[in-house]
Amino acid sequence: MQGSNPNGTHYTEHIRTLVDGPSQQRHQAVNALTADKSNKDRIINDLASIIEEQSAILYGPTPDGLKPGEREKYEAVNKAAVIEQAAIQTALGILGPDGLLDNERLVKLIDRSGMLERLGRWQDHVVTMKRRALENAEEFRRKHRQKAIRHVAIFGLGGSGAPHDIAAGIITNSRRSSIRVDVTHADTPNSDYIDKSTLAIFSSFSGNTEEIIECYRTVRHKTDMLVVLTKGGRLGDIAREKGIPLIQMPAEEEHPAYVIQPRESVCLQLTAVLAFLASLGLAPGSEGSLVLEDLAFDNEIIPLIEEWRQRFSPRVPYKNNPAKQLAFFLLYGVAYKGERNLGEYDLWQKRVPCILVDRNNWAIGHEIRTQLHERSKVNAIFYEAPEFLHNLVESIRAGVESSQSGLDENPFVYYFIRSLDEEPRIRLRLDKTIELVIEEKGCRASLNAQGENPFQRALFAVYFNAHMATYLAILNGFDPLPVPTMSWIKNVMRGFERNGEEEKEAQTNDRPLLALG
Repeated sequence: MQGSNPNGTHYTEHIRTLVDGPSQQRHQAVNALTADKSNKDRIINDLASIIEEQSAILYGPTPDGLKPGEREKYEAVNKAAVIEQAAIQTALGILGPDGLLDNERLVKLIDRSGMLERLGRWQDHVVTMKRRALENAEEFRRKHRQKAIRHVAIFGLGGSGAPHDIAAGIITNSRRSSIRVDVTHADTPNSDYIDKSTLAIFSSFSGNTEEIIECYRTVRHKTDMLVVLTKGGRLGDIAREKGIPLIQMPAEEEHPAYVIQPRESVCLQLTAVLAFLASLGLAPGSEGSLVLEDLAFDNEIIPLIEEWRQRFSPRVPYKNNPAKQLAFFLLYGVAYKGERNLGEYDLWQKRVPCILVDRNNWAIGHEIRTQLHERSKVNAIFYEAPEFLHNLVESIRAGVESSQSGLDENPFVYYFIRSLDEEPRIRLRLDKTIELVIEEKGCRASLNAQGENPFQRALFAVYFNAHMATYLAILNGFDPLPVPTMSWIKNVMRGFERNGEEEKEAQTNDRPLLALG
């Protein structure tokens, strides 16, 4: 493209536009820099400097709610995120997904906190949380020696809710307990179904999640069989003050199982709750009881994690790494074939992943959608069978046929997460739906979860997709760690007193019927 030569004056202008130019010109600057690969080393070095500068802003203090000047600080963080995304988008256009994801220097710059490296420590998560869960199970048994558990109620949100949904699914799919295990994601839960035979587990990664603290206040009067799972915070203080068994996640940065964000704690919390419940001994289901021997943390799970890491880690090149390949496919709806083909792809036309699972795996689908939202910063939708086979299938058919006919562009990539835990009839119906409706017409990917039992298959799917979502974040132009909007809104809400005037005013019914815009 004329004027994009890195040795010419326009090269400097394009770089300046990436950082300080009007938003409508930033797109043009990215295209210009991407088109000229005659001196890509210099371009990549300049882009790396931009990424490093903007990343420092993203890792700054979270704006303090709605105090004077704080909203402007939040907007400055958003601007930094846009500039960093433009720089990474340019690097992707120059290097291709393989050249970007296999570039150790760039990956470490973008993934500043080292989330990909921390994914290599799940073995430590298992060892640490199994031990801590068993210690607390022994304490719980001493405290409640004469009591029978007839119901398990777990309270958690986001990254502290999904692991327990998965645990409940594993117990159900393995038919290893006749006791109902409920997971509640709420601020003020309905406690009518809680009684003295209920084991209530309160999970908050930080220990300061206001909704879970409110759940504790609501439930504590209905049962005294209480357990807390947290890294610390207010909930940890409550557990210590009240003598409640406290399964504590590592809070020390030097601990090998330490993680920074709740969404990184799925293995920590999944291990903890399964080990705790297996140690207590729930009433058996049709296939027997959930026992530690069947979970086989030491003999099977840890070796499997080590094996999986060898297949999905950042050191495995793109051409041999299915997690990297899937990340690009879900973002653009095409299978990358090498640098010569990159020009065929419109890097501004990103897709929306549509995650499709059998109902027995709904918790896994929900977790993956959440990881795409938080890590990858992409919109994603999620449906479960058999329900979607009775409605969504029509819109899928209409979308792929319209796209095939050139009437419109189907924005979705259909991502099926399959496993032997699917209901047999639904497994066949899913096969036929893919074959007859989507195959060779729509963008479709299928992951077949590996493992010998529901626990192994669930963990495989979650571990694989944690890698995939982190790679997708990088391809999409984002550091997978910061969540500036969530963090800021939490600070905003701290400025409003619970049950205060603003909360009461929000309950008024004088809002317009419809608001658009």
